[in-house]
Amino acid sequence: MVNVHKVLVIGDDTRSFLTTIRSLGRAGIEVHAGPFVQSPALDSRYISKIHWLPYYFGDGAEWLDAFGELLDRERFELVIPCDERALLPLHQFRERFEGRTQLAIPDTHCVEILFDKHKTRELARSLGVSIAGGRLIEASDTAKTLIIEAGLPLAIKSNSSYTIDRLHSRNRVIVAHDEAELTEALREVQGHSHFFEAFFPGTGVGVSVLAHRGRLLQAFQHRRVHEFQGASYYRVSEEPSPSLVDAVTKIMRATSYSGLAMFEFRVNVETGAWILLEVNARPWGSMPLPVALGIDFPFLYYKLLVQGVEVPRLRYKSGVYGRNLLPDASQHFARAKLAGSSVNLIGFLLRTLAGYMRVLVGKEVYDVLVSDDPAPAWKEIQDKIGSLARPFISKLPGYAARGRRLDALALQDAMRPTNQDAQIAFVCQGNICRSPMAAALLEREIAEAIPVRVSSFGNLPRAGAPSPAVAVTAARSWHVELGGHSSRHFTHQAAEKADIVVIFDETNRRWIKERHPSLKAPVIMLGSFLSSVRVDRIIADPDGCDITRFERIYGAIADGVGGLAQQIRESKNA
Repeated sequence: MVNVHKVLVIGDDTRSFLTTIRSLGRAGIEVHAGPFVQSPALDSRYISKIHWLPYYFGDGAEWLDAFGELLDRERFELVIPCDERALLPLHQFRERFEGRTQLAIPDTHCVEILFDKHKTRELARSLGVSIAGGRLIEASDTAKTLIIEAGLPLAIKSNSSYTIDRLHSRNRVIVAHDEAELTEALREVQGHSHFFEAFFPGTGVGVSVLAHRGRLLQAFQHRRVHEFQGASYYRVSEEPSPSLVDAVTKIMRATSYSGLAMFEFRVNVETGAWILLEVNARPWGSMPLPVALGIDFPFLYYKLLVQGVEVPRLRYKSGVYGRNLLPDASQHFARAKLAGSSVNLIGFLLRTLAGYMRVLVGKEVYDVLVSDDPAPAWKEIQDKIGSLARPFISKLPGYAARGRRLDALALQDAMRPTNQDAQIAFVCQGNICRSPMAAALLEREIAEAIPVRVSSFGNLPRAGAPSPAVAVTAARSWHVELGGHSSRHFTHQAAEKADIVVIFDETNRRWIKERHPSLKAPVIMLGSFLSSVRVDRIIADPDGCDITRFERIYGAIADGVGGLAQQIRESKNA
């Protein structure tokens, strides 16, 4: 029997995921979270329980088993994925979950159209909805021919932001401003399905909706404020534009769409012309503003799916601003640097300060910082302060020496004589260059004489990737054969088995901390065991570099492994 009022929300960001958590939690629903990484959003008071699921990659078998077991154990009445990393696997195996829970995802037909930007464009074109000029890129296209056809700048876009076989990274949009940039962009996307889109001058406008079987139930419109380099973390509510709502309605009816979605438009305020850019058929980043103004999209969606209730169209205030505080502040700093003269800078600062005053008169709300759930915002601020301070702290006298000393003590404790068959896990980013080399060298150094198990992994959620040819060639200088190596992901199971984790840089440490917040094994730097204390402890990732760079990095790895092996011997023989 399904437990009433229990929902699983999958994600970890501080915008769509956190807003969905808060919306349902405020309504008295028991909310469980399924994050990908540790994040400030997980400090929300509205989360009842956190479930760490494996990443989906390869054939998805590990994820499928874990997710199915979670459904059977918890009996959620609804599962809401907040981005494609969860939505696409749920879509792929939706038949497996029928009768076990309800999935808050579009139907198969809508996923196939609305998660493919080219198909979305073609549907819009067929319905008379304005789109930017552009088409699929063909093998015969060159930078010159595209410039003649569509002018500059041009945006080169993948058909999909994410694909089921590569969920760990988002396909980026490339904006080319000249022929050289466009030539490089075409070379980069060669062999993959991409399209180009002509530049359309205007401001970003979003129309957020809840629909049921093609009927528009709720609509909310916002306009981006001070866009900078294609992004904006500040927006203002507006009355829905009849022409934009009409375009949305056409697409909803044509697809018989049910669910949440946000339609992105670009509007030229001078001419009134507009185009549809894309559709986010899932919870979206700007959702905190409508929820703060009473258009409680997640809870309205819950009522529709679980209770079968269609709430009549709600009204909201126009002219209220929503700010994602920290990213918006970062943009202000970047824009201030471009102000030029002191007069321009002072004017910019005064306008910016006036904007922040809106919160005092009830004309502005914040995405993350809210009165009934402040912990995520404070955690976000603490993390930001820590990241800004870390480079300065790392340069303080004695900092590196202290790190080396602590790493040596951690290794000594993990390798104590009573810990038989200790497990050492080398972890880099992809497990194709640094960690397999280090593991092979350490195995050769100590495997026969000391009972230690050595393995290597990567933080990226993928498996089966080979070492690049340049890595294979460079490794042979140390009589290490990487030709048959196949990457492995550092799963929760692998993390639990490790007695000590050896990393190469701070990016490795950050990923491990975010993905494995309850890791008990100490995490140490291989660079702490280099023979010279005057060199940096960071052993950088050589992936994509030439043979000279690989040989230099592999020399540092061999040096560090030598020092590591010596300390392991001393610890085991103590």
